[in-house]
Order: sequence, then structure tokens, then C-alpha cells
Amino acid sequence: MIKNFQEIIEQLKSQVPIQELISEFIPVKKSGRGFVALCPFHDDHHPSLQIHPQKGIFKCFSCGTGGDLITFYALINKKKWSEVIPELALKYNLKIEYGNENTSETQVKNKLFELNKIVSDFFKKNLFDNLNKEALNYLLGKRKLSIETIEKYEIGFAKNSWDSLLNYLTKEMQYSNELIIASGLFIIKENQQGYYDRFRNRIIFPIYNEANNITGFGGRALSNDDVKYINSPETLIFNKGQGLYGLNFAKDEIKKLDYVILTEGYLDVITAHQNNLLNTVAPLGTALTTWQARLLTKYTDSKKVYLCLDSDIAGKKAVENIFRLTQEITKFVNLDLRVTSNLPGKDLDESLNQEDTNSIRKKIESSGKLTHFIFDRLSKEYFNATNEISKKNIFNEITEIIISIKDLMEQNENIKYISQKLSINEELINLKLKDKLRIKKQKKSPDEDMFKMHTIERFQHAETELLALYISLFPDIEEIKKELSQIEFIDEKHKLIKEFLDSMVQTNIKPHEVINQLIIQFNEYKHLMNVISDLALKIETEEQTSGYFKNKKRILTEAKEWIKWWITNKQKLKSLASQLKECKNKDEETKILSEMISLVKTTNK
Repeated sequence: MIKNFQEIIEQLKSQVPIQELISEFIPVKKSGRGFVALCPFHDDHHPSLQIHPQKGIFKCFSCGTGGDLITFYALINKKKWSEVIPELALKYNLKIEYGNENTSETQVKNKLFELNKIVSDFFKKNLFDNLNKEALNYLLGKRKLSIETIEKYEIGFAKNSWDSLLNYLTKEMQYSNELIIASGLFIIKENQQGYYDRFRNRIIFPIYNEANNITGFGGRALSNDDVKYINSPETLIFNKGQGLYGLNFAKDEIKKLDYVILTEGYLDVITAHQNNLLNTVAPLGTALTTWQARLLTKYTDSKKVYLCLDSDIAGKKAVENIFRLTQEITKFVNLDLRVTSNLPGKDLDESLNQEDTNSIRKKIESSGKLTHFIFDRLSKEYFNATNEISKKNIFNEITEIIISIKDLMEQNENIKYISQKLSINEELINLKLKDKLRIKKQKKSPDEDMFKMHTIERFQHAETELLALYISLFPDIEEIKKELSQIEFIDEKHKLIKEFLDSMVQTNIKPHEVINQLIIQFNEYKHLMNVISDLALKIETEEQTSGYFKNKKRILTEAKEWIKWWITNKQKLKSLASQLKECKNKDEETKILSEMISLVKTTNK
């Protein structure tokens, strides 16, 4: 339990510029007094996300998502609002106080960083022990690493022992069992009596975060009988889906060259760096995650990522898996993915031993787009197909891929590309796509957007105006509170917010403080946070002209009218909408539409 939870929230909101946090995940641009960006929470092609630094809030005027910087961080990472408070506190060096405990989570993490450094030194010493020549010879001989490189990347060796590290940390260094367990470096025995070393008879690679702290370890087996690579498990400081190996060494070169090379393993990265391809990184044995995608583009403007994965079947599948993942990832991060398919060796490491660095770099920089790589494979399968059914299935797969591409410009470019590859007319491909989309649309209910602003949104707008008026009048709220007690709110979200405002004990506060109270109260509920951010923006806009103070009477009158309209007409409107869906001909449809339009234009005056 965090004792100073609310204090941390206030510190984050007052000390961290919201645009700086958001810019770590998506590009933001200055616009007037604030900033704008493409919204990462829907398929946005025009900057719909507005960021208001003075109020510390964001709002998308397309999908409606909004909130403060904590809300954004939680949504972008798909976590609960309360879960990210400790993460953000650690990120911005804010002290966390837990219940009755004397040790904060930040202190535990710092102790784990300290322990990992000691463990790394222990493994390094092992590598240069005469008893472990096989590991050092493997690095110097087969992998052609220099002593300088081995030392720079602090490569080590875990002895073929069940307890050498355990004995060192507990007996010599006298670390507590609690910290030993929290490190993830040990596995509990089957009989639950004690622990043994996780890494044994393996070359060890310390894994760093961007701040050069060791968060975990990767181990490569020397014996073919063992699993080739294992990593540290998830701990307080290590999550393999949230890091990229080598980024701490590569980030400056990535900034300089404005692109990233993504390869597969620790040794591939280290070999690339030794050969002056210093902008190379690798995922930590996982499929590419949204978090890693953000890290890949964090230091580039071009957002270019060159995939240099193994040329074998597994490597090709990995490339295609990355394409499927990017359809989800690109909702949050823009990526320009290229695939290097013309390297002389089976991977980047082997290729650098066959050709000079400049030649390899030129091949990487001339790489084709990821979609082209996939379409090239499917085109070969199409031409090698022995019957029409197989060809039809492959063509269907191609069209599904094109449909999955959200950007219309990119989609059109890929239609042209596949048209040339298969010698199929572009128009035919477009007809196939339209047909597929038509079938999908038939499964959806008729579009009733044209009625929204005159129907349900009429009373919703009225209720948000009333709530904004309520908040803007703090601390002098007695009169408006009495007025609103006579109005029955319809929308459940608005009801909850109004009830909270009615029940507030501390009423001698300003509007922006009321917004903060609402955020703290309803932070776990996305639908409510969207309403609260909308209210905050309304109030901020009107504050400049004292709009809510000047127009109090008009707002109350119109709101009452609109709410009454909905209560009076909702059943009739719903009945007409139901009839519209069951129309048998155009004449019936036109007649019912005319009735609906006439109804939504009426008022209760």
C-alpha cells in the first residue's frame, strides 16, 4: 500500500510536462498554446489529439479518449491507472512510501541494480579464470571478438556449478535471502529446501537499461545438450518485453544516422558494434512488443528500422510475425520497417565475417519494405501453385494483407506493387478489395450517425454543459447545486460525476482542483476519464471569456429543453430506427427517414 499515493499524483502533475511524457511515445507538434499529435488510440490520419500543457491534460476529438499524463501512460501501456503510479514515480525519481514498511520499492530496485553489478563482476572474473578457457576461446576464436569488446560489454561466464554464485552472494557478500529471491538469479529446489543457480555453464551477457544499469542477464549455453539461450525471469527491474539489448550503447549512433538495425541475438549486436554498425540492437528473445517498437523509434525522426534476421525458415517466419504484430503496434507507434534480404551470410554476424562493413551497410540501407518482402514470397508461391484453387487462396491471403494495412497511401502503393508482381490489373485487385469490404460491412448495422447530434447526443451535450457549469462555479456552488437537483440526469457517467460533486465535503476549492479530485476518484474508469478530460477542456476554453459565468441562464434553459426532448421522444425515435432496419423497398425507407428527420428537428418550445 502506497502511503503517499495522492502526493505522488500531485508531484507528477505539477513537475512533469505532459507533452514531454507523451512525446516519448508519439511525435508531437506545437500548435498555438498547446501541442497536437496523431492519436495512438484509434486509426488516426490527421492530428486529432490535443495536448494542453497548462491544464496537464490531453483529449482526442475523434475517438474521445482523454485524461492527464497518468491516464495516457496507463492507456498506452495497457495497464491500470493505479498500477503505473510506482513506475512513473521511479521514472521521475519520486519517493514512494509503503504502508508500515521502512523500505520503499525504489530502494529495493536500487539494491537490485547494485547486486546485479556485483554479479556481473563475479561472472567476468570467471571468464578469465584458466579453468574456463573453453568459453573465452569460443568468444575470441569462433566469434572473433576482441578482448576490448569483451570487456566493454562485460561478458562473463557462469561456472558449471549448482551453487557457486549462491555461495558467493550469501557467504562472502552476505546478501539477505529476500534480495537473493528478488534478483531472479536462483531457482527454488523441487523439495522447497533452498535454491540453486539459474545460470550454469553459460556465457553471460549483462542486459542494460538506457541509463546503463544492469537489469538482468542472458546466458548462452556452451553445451549443445542445453537450451541455447535463457534470460533472467521478470523481476522488479527486468521485463524482457520492455527492453532492447545494446540500446544503451547504440542510442547516440541511432540519433546520428536516423535509423535502427534490428538483429536477433546478443552476439549479433556485439559483433555488429565491433564492426562499427553501432546503431544495432536486438529484442530479448521475445516477439516484438509495442514497448520495444517505441524504443526503436525513440531516437529517430525517420522511424526506419532495418530487420537483419536469420535467412533460414525460422528467420523468415520471424519477419512475417513482425508484420502481423505491427498491425497492432502501428496503432500506437509509426514504424517504417525494411527487410535486409541480400546479406552474404545466414545472419548479420556471419555476413560481417564475409564482407567489409561499408559493403554490408550499403546493403542494409538499400533494403526493401517489409510488405514487399512478404509479397515477394507470396508471389513466388502464386506462380509455383499447381492449380487454380491454390492460386485463389494465395490471392485471398494477399488481399487480406492489403486490407489490414490501415494507411490508405501505403495501401495504394502495395496494390501497385502486387499488380506488377502478379501481372494482375490494379482495377481487378481494387474490385476484390471492395468486394471483401462490402461483405464485412453487410454484417454491421445501418449507420445512424446522421441522427446522433439531434438525438442521444443532444441530451449528452446538455448534461456535459451542466457539469462544466457546475465545476466552473466552484467554490460558489449553492445556487447551481439547487438548480441541478431538480434535473434528472440520464447518462450514467454524468450521474456518477454529478453525485460525486454533490457529495464533495471540501467545497472551498477552485475548478482545476475539482478536476484533480475527479481524476483521482475515477482514474480506473476509461469512459469516465474521457468525460472528465472533456469537461476540463471546456472549462479551460470558457475561462478565457468567463463564458460559463456569463451564460449560466442560457445553459440551464437549453439543457432542460434538450433533456426533456429526449425523454419525450426517445421511444418514438427508437421505434422508427427499428422500422428502418426492416424496410423492404426504397419508398418505405425514404418515408421513415423523413419522419425521423422531422422528429429530430423538433423542440419543446
